[in-house]
Amino acid sequence: MKKWIALLLALTMMAAVFAGCGKSGGNTGNITSGQGSAAATSADNINDQQVVKLLYHDEISDWNPLHPSSANTWCNWIDSLVEYDNFGMCQPCLAESWTKESFTYTDEEGNEQEGQRWIFKIREGVRWQNYDGSFYGEEEVVAEDWVTTAKWILNPANGARTADLLFDFVGAEKYFDDMQKFEDGVTTTEPDFETVGMKAISKYELAMELTKACPYFLSRLTYNWGYPTCAKFMEEQGDRFGTNNKTILYCGAFLCKEWEQNSYYIEERNPEYWDIEDIHVERIENRYNAESNTLAPEALLRGEVTYADIPTSQIDEWLRDPEKAKLIRPNRPGSYSYFYLINCMPTYEEKVMEGYQLSHDQWTAAANNLNFRKSLFWGLDRVRAISCYDPYTPETYELRTITPKNFCAADGKDFTDFDELKEYTEKSQYQPDLAREYRDKAIEELKAQGVTFPIVAYMPYMTDSTQVELAQVVSQQIENDLGSDYIKFVLEGYPSTDYLSTTRRAGNYSFMMSYWGPDYADPETWTDPFNLGQAYNYWWHLDGMATQTNESDPEGRKGRREFDETYWKNFPYSEMVKAASAEVVDLSKRYHAFAEVEAYLLDNAVVMPLGTLGGCGYLSSYMNPFESQFAAFGMSDGRYKYQVVMKAPMDTETYLEKLPIWEAERAERIAKAQAEGRDY
Repeated sequence: MKKWIALLLALTMMAAVFAGCGKSGGNTGNITSGQGSAAATSADNINDQQVVKLLYHDEISDWNPLHPSSANTWCNWIDSLVEYDNFGMCQPCLAESWTKESFTYTDEEGNEQEGQRWIFKIREGVRWQNYDGSFYGEEEVVAEDWVTTAKWILNPANGARTADLLFDFVGAEKYFDDMQKFEDGVTTTEPDFETVGMKAISKYELAMELTKACPYFLSRLTYNWGYPTCAKFMEEQGDRFGTNNKTILYCGAFLCKEWEQNSYYIEERNPEYWDIEDIHVERIENRYNAESNTLAPEALLRGEVTYADIPTSQIDEWLRDPEKAKLIRPNRPGSYSYFYLINCMPTYEEKVMEGYQLSHDQWTAAANNLNFRKSLFWGLDRVRAISCYDPYTPETYELRTITPKNFCAADGKDFTDFDELKEYTEKSQYQPDLAREYRDKAIEELKAQGVTFPIVAYMPYMTDSTQVELAQVVSQQIENDLGSDYIKFVLEGYPSTDYLSTTRRAGNYSFMMSYWGPDYADPETWTDPFNLGQAYNYWWHLDGMATQTNESDPEGRKGRREFDETYWKNFPYSEMVKAASAEVVDLSKRYHAFAEVEAYLLDNAVVMPLGTLGGCGYLSSYMNPFESQFAAFGMSDGRYKYQVVMKAPMDTETYLEKLPIWEAERAERIAKAQAEGRDY
């Protein structure tokens, strides 16, 4: 059985194109507006009841549309300037059209520079609505609403976590830094937002002015900073803004009409939606169940849900049962890169666990030792770890770089095949003998500093997920290979609600698994989590890695608001990213520069690539994956536009039959766009 499954999955992956895949993986058999596909759902397979039924176990803790943590929640409720169709091609949304042009601006030093200006024509007549569908006065969605969003995100006091995505707008980074100094009391004059290159030049015309050309700019617009915000409503709500379904406004395809905490939330099709002809799902019923990961498959068999991931422990049973086997198919490869982190700013409680004393000083000394970090880098068995998610073909999902394969290419080569990354991509990263060599060097160096062994590593994990097994497998594997007298992991589980805020962002770990998904179609997006201003592993704290300074230093940058209030400069990684991003004409040079950046990150062994875990295994869904909006970045793939609920879930045979059809159609559209010189 396992050999057959392995062959099947291998064939699937050979045919697959890298992309994000949310639980909204379907579309409509009635597509006529340019999104049509031979892989579409046939009319006789469209369900009479267009109701999506889901279980969820992670309660919505943040309803603020301007926070990225809630992005998947409201992507069906608020539209963006552009969106992506089911072939991953950029389409007009709240912007009916756009143009781009070069322009001249004066930089901070008084020098004239050439930038790039994008002008978006906003769709007229789209009105803001309340949760119940009523209109919010006479307020329309207008150009100024994007200015409101940018101003809020660029205010450090709001903790938006996506301000850096706007730093290539004229004046944006300086405005952010000046606001920080104003709020910290370093300066007494509030900066003027008029200096920022985000302007409403008329009611329905929005100008975005960049410091330099950006070849992937459109792909950035579907993230939360690219969504509109009604300033009048935000001011009226005050601190209540974004606290529940009634304290946000809607301009999207669905309205969240009901919400009961830890119980359910109900979304209904918005009859006033500007593109109602492409909205076929009438209702989305989301029911809370803390055990949804385990219970969803049986709920699907009872007709209670229309989607279920099949847990690894149940796959054999489903495939052996002829009736159940008809209901499942392989998942599509996910767009998220998963990796392990070494924390360079530990904050966890220094307590005794399992008889071992947790110590910041001990862990910090170990984290500062390159040989110690490399012993873990080369000592982690990625394939064994991924087996927790897919025991049949785990090597299919393995990553040897943070940037996944098939994300971008230049010079006829995939980015991950560039020479700069060969040291990491041309051989297995599980090298136990090499890891033990680094271990022996680390022991000698750390003992000379007075460090005692074993190094006690605090590893948190999410309790209601496969991470339970993963934490056990990884900790035992490393301890067995390197010795529990060298490193001892102590594990502690946390619930999924606010998991990242209480663990990774807070520095509440020594060693843990985390992830990142692309925000736009360029390798620069994979540098973001490890740069100053992000709450991942705080590696600028390593001895000699960067220069600590203070808020009055104009070159200083805060580590991370709320979590790391220290200021830093001369961080080599940031400088390399800045240099690579400066190349905007020659994509080959740009991509090779970013390959050097990634190689530098891996050389320092502060992060260890793992895999694309989000696309592992099998699922059962009443939605057609080849009709859902398709993008590896932003929020398009979480939407239900174009989709229909089918009469029965798609099986593996149908999936493998439709996949090459969809691939060929996508390739045709890309080739046409390239031939016409269109941004897509």
